[in-house]
Amino acid sequence: MPGFCTHCGAPLAGAFCGRCGQRAQSATPAPQVQPPSAAPQPEPTVTSGQPAAAPPQPTVAPQPAATAPQPPTAQPPARPPQSAQPPAAQPPKSSGGGKALLIVGGIVLVLVLGAFGAVLYGVHWVKHKVSSITGGSFGSEVSQGNMCKLLSTADLQQMIGVTVERSAEIMDNGDPGCAYYTNPAAFAELQKIAIAQAKRDSEKASQYPDVKNSKGDNPLELLKHTQEMEGIVKGLGLSAPDPTGRVFSFSVNRNFGSGNWGPLRTTLSVVPGFDEVNGVGDHAMIGSFGHAFYVLKGDSVFKLDTMYLPEARSRGSEIANKIISHL
Repeated sequence: MPGFCTHCGAPLAGAFCGRCGQRAQSATPAPQVQPPSAAPQPEPTVTSGQPAAAPPQPTVAPQPAATAPQPPTAQPPARPPQSAQPPAAQPPKSSGGGKALLIVGGIVLVLVLGAFGAVLYGVHWVKHKVSSITGGSFGSEVSQGNMCKLLSTADLQQMIGVTVERSAEIMDNGDPGCAYYTNPAAFAELQKIAIAQAKRDSEKASQYPDVKNSKGDNPLELLKHTQEMEGIVKGLGLSAPDPTGRVFSFSVNRNFGSGNWGPLRTTLSVVPGFDEVNGVGDHAMIGSFGHAFYVLKGDSVFKLDTMYLPEARSRGSEIANKIISHL
């Protein structure tokens, strides 16, 4: 039964389509939906000798002229799936000994910083306490006075071992006195002396049982050994000395009264680190970290500012005796 090519719609005359060359397959009419009431139609039978009438063929829309088959477009080769990136090389694990050293080093650093913090706290506390008792810090220069004649710049220079460039009269809360000035090179030399003192004193203090067993959790406990910490404190203080160059000063209260020394001593004893010094005037005391030196001679009391002078016990004693000798 003649049919049409299902690929290009051309009439079939053999096993293959003469137009597109595809294998012939008769087009089968699409089954039509019969209404439910319609009776099935019997298929026509073919009798020998007479061709059966061909069933009505479905109308085929005209197809465009067949073109030569296009060669398949070359597709880019599919990218192979990327393999997983190799894991980054892990740095070699540090040994347990290295970690232990880091931990120990960190602990030591914390203890050192804590000790310096405690020292600075102690200095601040002591200076505030003494200022509230004695009436503040050393005063400013004045144009008149005769206190500088009690101690010449040459005498002071010989006793402290650095250049003293000039002196000037001062008033300290109504008490006359004298201030002495130096240069940055002299401050640097004094700092070296303070650092050397700190090394000696720290070796000495490390042998004390209470220092060995101290946990360092109470800053005021360190003030029990302010004498041994003088070099550390002054080494730090000399890193930023007085901008005016003042290296030492003293003042005199001639109307102090010898009977007032006992109450003054009792009052200052509440400040940790104050200690009596023998062999100077009638009585003498040195302040915490060697920041000040107090001397009673008769009814006069002398207050020496030794904040920038290392080894204040020995130097303060020598300076005070020189001043007293010129009264």
